[in-house]
Formats: sequence, C-alpha cells, structure tokens
Amino acid sequence: MSDEEQGYGARRAEQQRRSQAHAFMWAERANGEYEQAVRHEDDARERQQYDSSWQRDRAAEERRLAQFHGVRSTEALKLAEMWAHVARALADGELPPPAYAIGGMLQSAPNHAE
Repeated sequence: MSDEEQGYGARRAEQQRRSQAHAFMWAERANGEYEQAVRHEDDARERQQYDSSWQRDRAAEERRLAQFHGVRSTEALKLAEMWAHVARALADGELPPPAYAIGGMLQSAPNHAE
C-alpha cells in the first residue's frame, strides 16, 4: 500500500472518529435540552395551581422556556442523527471520497478502492 493510500485511510478513519464524537456531543446536548424543557414544564404546572397573577405570569414564562428548550432538543437530536449517519457511512465505506475545489472547479479525490 502506498503512502498516499495509507494517508487516505488514516484521514478516513479520523473523519469517522470525529463524526462519532459529534454524534455523541449532539445527543448529550439533546438530552440536556430535553431535561430543561421537562423541568420548566413541571415548574409551570406547579405555579398554575396558585391564584396569583404573578404566579400565572411565571407559569406562562416557564411554558415558553419549556417550548424553547423542546425545540432546541429536537434540533440537537436531528444533528446527532445526521452525524451518526455520517459516522456509520464512513465506517461502511458508503460515502464518496471528498471533493476539492481546485481553481474554482470541483474535483473528486482519487478513489483508492479501485
């Protein structure tokens, strides 16, 4: 195996490792955002039982925060799934080699599987 082929394999392995790390990081982020959304919704329900305008205003704010963190959780989960797909494709060799812009033209990297 030539140095170029070994370098390509090493880069591919590093890309796969980084993709796994991104997937894990985004999954943790999704979990944290989800936990915050649940916490805010629980606080809103607790405040809802009081007959005070201040408590009702706080409950509405807690619900808004719950919705905000719920959306962030969903988006982080989508990113985690995307990165997991990339990592899996890199491990299976399904992704095409990266393309490079040379002189304003896209050119594919040499295919070393042939």
